Amino acid sequence: MLNCCTKQGEIRVEIQATQATFRGYLSFWSGQLVSLLGSSIASFVIIWWIMLETESALYLSIASVVGFAPIVILTPFTGVLVDRWSRKALIGIVDFLQALVTVVLIFFFWLDIVSIWQVLALLGLRGVFQAFHAPAVSAIIPLMIPRDKLSRMNGLNYLLSGAFTLVGPVLAAILLEIWEIHQILWIDAGTFIIAVIPLLIVKIPSVRQKQDKNQDKPSFKEEFKEGLVFIRNARGFLTFIMLATVLNFLLTPLSTLLPYYVKFDHLGEAPDLAFVMAAFQGGILGGGLLMSVIKGFKKKMVAIMFSINLICIGYALVALTPAGLFWFMAIGGIIMAFCLPIANVSIQTIRQTVVPMEMQGRVTSVVGALAGAATPFGMILSGTIVEFTKTAHLFLGCAGLGILISTVAWFLTDIRYVEEMGQRGSREG
Repeated sequence: MLNCCTKQGEIRVEIQATQATFRGYLSFWSGQLVSLLGSSIASFVIIWWIMLETESALYLSIASVVGFAPIVILTPFTGVLVDRWSRKALIGIVDFLQALVTVVLIFFFWLDIVSIWQVLALLGLRGVFQAFHAPAVSAIIPLMIPRDKLSRMNGLNYLLSGAFTLVGPVLAAILLEIWEIHQILWIDAGTFIIAVIPLLIVKIPSVRQKQDKNQDKPSFKEEFKEGLVFIRNARGFLTFIMLATVLNFLLTPLSTLLPYYVKFDHLGEAPDLAFVMAAFQGGILGGGLLMSVIKGFKKKMVAIMFSINLICIGYALVALTPAGLFWFMAIGGIIMAFCLPIANVSIQTIRQTVVPMEMQGRVTSVVGALAGAATPFGMILSGTIVEFTKTAHLFLGCAGLGILISTVAWFLTDIRYVEEMGQRGSREG
């Protein structure tokens, strides 16, 4: 169903997702999941190589920053382009370019001319492409999935993404025993071919159909400003983003330094790291399964805040793990990871129902950039702080601050009202 409205000479089309668009999305999504498996394998192999090559937590942090910083810096602007350009073409192009970067890295390893700086440069380039890919994929979700299926589909995405990400590190650890790195990386390049086939077939709706030739097209600056104005005026939305920024900062040390923590604090090897990472992914599978079965929570903000506190408790357990007791670390990881889908699926559903269709790209990208802005700083600080104190102390401090900050935000701000606009939109629809 199409509802048209005109703004500054441009015809915008509000698209109501149907069963046909939903089936198309499932086909597209299946290809993206296969690509995710290849990326998961490649990421594990590259991280393990960097750690063994440098034996430095700081270099591990730098590698994370190099890959993530372009996403934070560019996504506020790429989101506007996502709303302007063909999302289908954009996804295909950046997927191809990411595969090309992997092929270049393969030849560096194959010819034995690879250096840490070459790897960092290529990781940064992949980050640039991800700055286009992530908001484009996110923006098509509410266009193609009916509103009553959003929460379950977000949960199912977490479930299957977790399953593929779970298999990735385990398979990578096995392959490292029998294959060279350049051979393993071909898996990542090959999964692109599988992902691009459904992308070429599926029709992705556009929210911007045509424009009156006698009218000026809104400028990049005007459209960028629209997204910022929406974020500022939606009750509780900005506070919501600020809390996410702080919590991302506090969770960054764990995601950045887990390989270092396992290898040097607990004297573990690749199978031990794979086991702990598998426990994390197993928790995500469980939480994703829960969110794919239920329709979502009626009071999503309550569920989000409760989940955040449980995440921090699991974080503390990881920090308090006795030396070499990887099953104990895994329990903390499972608690954390099980609650992550509950919080993130609820967050995604709120955003997808609150933000207008034609603004999904720019608002999603701004939200993602603001929420992730603290992450590069957390990555650098993580590696620096660990040079002066134990990794466990850093993890435990971050867990405690997470509980304190989320509690203060709930009682002293208007964050609990952020989902009200989505509820009003649902009743009006």
